[in-house]
Amino acid sequence: MSSLKTIYPFVFFTGAMMLLSACTSTVPDTAETPGPVVATSNSTINELLALAADATSPQAETYILQASALALQARDLDNAAAILAGVELSDDLPTVTAIEATRQQAELALLRNDARNALALANNQLLERTAELPVDTQHALMQLRADAFIELEQYLAAAREHTRMTATLDAPDRIADNNNRIWQILTAAPAGSLSSQSAIVDSYELRGWLELINVVNNEQNNIERQVAAITRWQNRWNRHTAAAVLPDALTFAVELLNNRPQHIALMLPLGDAAGQAVNEGFMSAYYHAVSQNQQVPEVEIFDTTGVRDISDLYRQAVALGVDMIIGPLLKESVRQLQSMEQLPVPTLALNYGDDWRTNPAGFYQFGLAPEDEIRQAARMAWQAGHRNAAVLTPAGEDYRRIQDGFAEYWQSLGGQVVSRASFGNAAGYSDIIRQLMSIDSSEARAQRLREVLPRDNIEFSPRRRQDVDFIFMLANPAEGRQLKPTMAFHFVGDVPVYAMPAIYDGRRDAVGNRDLNGITF
Repeated sequence: MSSLKTIYPFVFFTGAMMLLSACTSTVPDTAETPGPVVATSNSTINELLALAADATSPQAETYILQASALALQARDLDNAAAILAGVELSDDLPTVTAIEATRQQAELALLRNDARNALALANNQLLERTAELPVDTQHALMQLRADAFIELEQYLAAAREHTRMTATLDAPDRIADNNNRIWQILTAAPAGSLSSQSAIVDSYELRGWLELINVVNNEQNNIERQVAAITRWQNRWNRHTAAAVLPDALTFAVELLNNRPQHIALMLPLGDAAGQAVNEGFMSAYYHAVSQNQQVPEVEIFDTTGVRDISDLYRQAVALGVDMIIGPLLKESVRQLQSMEQLPVPTLALNYGDDWRTNPAGFYQFGLAPEDEIRQAARMAWQAGHRNAAVLTPAGEDYRRIQDGFAEYWQSLGGQVVSRASFGNAAGYSDIIRQLMSIDSSEARAQRLREVLPRDNIEFSPRRRQDVDFIFMLANPAEGRQLKPTMAFHFVGDVPVYAMPAIYDGRRDAVGNRDLNGITF
């Protein structure tokens, strides 16, 4: 899934062009009507601005808004702001032109991460007069409001904007896309947040969506009961848009139940600790499902310990007539399957092969790569509104790559890494935290003052840097239990900390884990 905070410039631009084409009806027949603009180069923008300079109102504003739409599409925000400044809203402007100018100002604010201002612009009285506008333009305004609500973590309000689009959609693919978007928004909402906004539920469509996500969440650990609950919901809400066009995620759940394998081969190196752990987890879930009277497949377990060539063992599993193979676990074995021209049955490898290889049909890879965990932690921090990160990991080349990987992904989201540090043994934790948060620089400044000023009683309170929104940390449980209190000792306890899962060993030890409280992982 793409980020929920993605803006849809193509939708906005299409709506803008339709809206502006409607504006041309107010221009005398002798005025030159601008044709469709397809390029986004500065030369095209300059050409439109040159046309605007020679035109009279409202044709001049039409050209200007076409130019600013191109600048917004190209994410040239400073240029877009300068161009939009050339449109002066007045009672003499056609309504559609004034609305488009306001909508572009709202889009500009949203692209500058100013969701509150974007929402204020998108909700003003002018934009409420949109019923007579082209449908795509109405959609663009609803989409803009939805994106602003998501930035402000008002997920139910964002979903409401999309439910309002539903009545104006007739193409099956657009209805399906809109339903998928509503489901993505609702499933991204933090637990309990939807019920706390129930006052804004104002339609049959939105009430239906809320009940659907509730029945799905209530049965999320049992696919049979979940699919049965979805079917009951469809019968009760038979006039709801999603009753006929379920979101892809729920359609997949129904298909998964109907086509689930009846005979599975599990291929693991049982002589290794990792293989034993996966086997124990798999069988624990298996017997739990049995205890809940769920239907379970027959499972054949193949021990791959010491196996150099996995292909013979793989063929043995296929010969037993299995519907699916889970494994192998070791990377070299995964590479061997990945290099095969075809696989007779769907295969879920429990590791990653080579990125450069073309996978055979039916070959799927699932792993616990650090890169996946890094991206997940970064997305959580981004959705929480953080933008400036400090990174703290153990010392060493492997951990340096993790730092670089986090920095690269964080910057791709639009954030900044403003500080980095690496720690060794516990004796140096205090110095590392002081370095990470520039407390050592504050103390050095105080020392220089003591050396210069002829006073012995200078009072000094060290200050940490103020541009850090959160700390991304990699540490094991023992390191985490010392690092977090050290942060509090140095007045960094209020800075949110996001960690990789290695910070927690899974033990239910309230006393021992107390020093990890407040860490998100």
